[in-house]
This record gives sequence, C-alpha cells and structure tokens, in this order.
Amino acid sequence: MLHRLLAVLSTAILIWTGIGASPQSTRVPAFFEQQVGTLDTSGYSPAQIATAYQIAPLYKSGITGSGQRIAFIELDRFDPIDLQMFGAAAGLPAFAVKESYAGGKAFALVQAGETTMDLEWAHAIAPGAALSVYYLKNAKATVAGWKELAQTIDQVTKSGTRILSMSFGACTLGSGYEVVKQALARALKAGVSVFVSSGDSGSFPGPPQQCGAQPGVAYPAGDPSVVAVGGTTLLLNTDDSRYAEAAWGLSGGGKAKPLPRPAWQVTPNLLPGKYRYVPDVAFLADTRTGVAMYYGGSWMLGGGTSLGAPVWAAIWALIRQDAKQAGKLFPTAPKLLYQIGNSPTNPRAFNDITIGANGHYQANIGWDPVTGWGTPIVDKLANAVLARLAKAP
Repeated sequence: MLHRLLAVLSTAILIWTGIGASPQSTRVPAFFEQQVGTLDTSGYSPAQIATAYQIAPLYKSGITGSGQRIAFIELDRFDPIDLQMFGAAAGLPAFAVKESYAGGKAFALVQAGETTMDLEWAHAIAPGAALSVYYLKNAKATVAGWKELAQTIDQVTKSGTRILSMSFGACTLGSGYEVVKQALARALKAGVSVFVSSGDSGSFPGPPQQCGAQPGVAYPAGDPSVVAVGGTTLLLNTDDSRYAEAAWGLSGGGKAKPLPRPAWQVTPNLLPGKYRYVPDVAFLADTRTGVAMYYGGSWMLGGGTSLGAPVWAAIWALIRQDAKQAGKLFPTAPKLLYQIGNSPTNPRAFNDITIGANGHYQANIGWDPVTGWGTPIVDKLANAVLARLAKAP
C-alpha cells in the first residue's frame, strides 16, 4: 500500500509511514533483489520473527510483557474480528484493547489498516502486555492539530503508561509544533519511552509531491525525546534464523534540522553539527519481505517503518518486565539504547546493518542515519540492559 495521506495543507500534512511503501520505489542491493524474487509473498509469521530476532528465549523464560501497558496514538479504527482472526492463527491469547478518544467523546474514524497492524504485531511480540489506543480527531499539522496531539501525549503520560508508539509524521514542523515537543519532553522526564516510525521516503521527510525535494526528517520522528525506528529488508534461512539483512531503501533517516541533538545521542561516527539525526534503531520494513497481517477479512502483507514502532514498543515491554523481575529500576529507552550501542555489548545486542542506502545516506559499521544501531537481538539486548542497570548507582 502507498502512504496514506490524512490531510493536505500545502506541505503541512500528517502521513502514515506505512503500511508499506511502493515496492517499485524500493532500493536494496542487487543480491537482495534477486533473493526477494524467490520469496513466498504470504509474509513472515510471529513465530518466524520471534526466531529471527531471538525473542523466543525470553518467552521460554516466561517473559511476555506481563504487567506492562503499551499505548498507541492512532488516526484510524480497527475491526475486532480482524484481531481475533490474527490471534487465533498465531495461537495468541485474546486481545484486550482499551480505547480513548481525544476530547472524551467517540467520533467517526476511517478504517485504513494502520491501527490493525500496530495492535496485531504488538500483541504478537508481547502477548502479555495490555494495549491502549488513543484516537486523534484532528489529523492536520496545524496549531489545533498539534495541540490535540500534545494533549493526548500528556494523557498517556498521566495514565501511568510508560511505553508509547506512534506511526505517523508531518513533512515540516509548521506553526504550533512546540507544544508537542514540550509534551514529549514531559513524557521522557516522567519515564515514558516513545517509539516513532522514521518514515517511508528515504532521506526525505515524505513523498516529494507533498513534502518537496529537500532532504529532511519527518516529525515527531526527529524529536529529541523519542526513539526513531528505521527499516530493513530481511531474508531468513529455512530454520527462520536471519540469513541476511540490509537497509531498506525507503528507511527514513537524516538530519532533523532545526531540532537540537539530545545529550544522549553520542556515537563515534555521528555526523558533525548540533542537530538531531534519525533513526536510532531499525526493524523489518520492506513489504516484499514483510509480515502477515489480517485486515478487512483477508490476509495481506504489512510493513513500512510503521511496523517497527509498535514492535519496538512491544520489545521494550518484554525488556521492562525482565528488568522488573530482576528487581531493577528502569530508565527510558533513548539514553539506555545509546549507552548499550556505545558499549562492548553492542555487537551482541544489535544486528549491525552495514549494506544498503536510503538516498543521501549509506548504512555503515556502527550507528548510521539509515538504520541507527541496527535491528534488535532481543535476548542479548535484554541481557545488555540488565548488565547496564547493574552498574547504575
């Protein structure tokens, strides 16, 4: 599916960063192009993803996200029957989703598949976690739209939820975005880890016909208080272990000017300057090697960087539960991920993506502005978190 445009006001728009982008515009190395042509197009299952990213060992230890709650700020509705069908096929426990509407009263929503994919795959990765959806009524990047988004972020923070996923963005900051920046800073200070998809337009903030031809980063992915999630192309072995992984050609990434670089964003190879760079981490996004989702009464492929935000949020729920059982106080994700990335545990906590590009930027050894630190090796990342927390005062 192409990007879903929710509102157009010149270049001031909120856009879906999935479900997937046009396969014709995807750019990956020739080897991957050849291999992708031989794939089964039914999409990877939760069991395959759990094996590929080494989530399964946590399940064997009883870690399912129990005691954690994940919030999603969304722009479209879901059909409970789709969730039931997905859950039954994957052998998951029943979905229990709490819904809230901006302003407190229910309103009409489009059905576009984004919320469905977010809930299905967050539940697939962290089946023990509780799920809350907060619907936005105003999908325009205007003063009123930013205010509503900020109020919703504050609502999540005040609820006690400590994990938030968002899979949309605006081409430009526009007038009034500062209230969102302030709300995200409050969320981070309160201990909320916010995961945002980095976008499906490569080194541009959105489709050029809507966002122009200047390189940049969508907002709120570029905010200094969030974890931005880029995308990869993933190939598996017959035993579902990772065979190869490259940067997805449409993975959003680059300089988030004029947003300042947060103090925690430190890497040996970070590009010079004072501005924030995106993304921080990555996950499978290429729809040609995407995941199975049930939507509108049928199975289809899901992907885009909007898959990575809810999946990383679910992974964080697993890691939070693991740390809680070990009796550790848990900080927010941004600083902790960079501490781990810069530590000797890095090669054991992330799959470093070193091939592929998103237009202006090239994947490389260590952090890069296409895939960040890379994709998670979840059991090793959980261990690295515990080791890091053990050193904390």
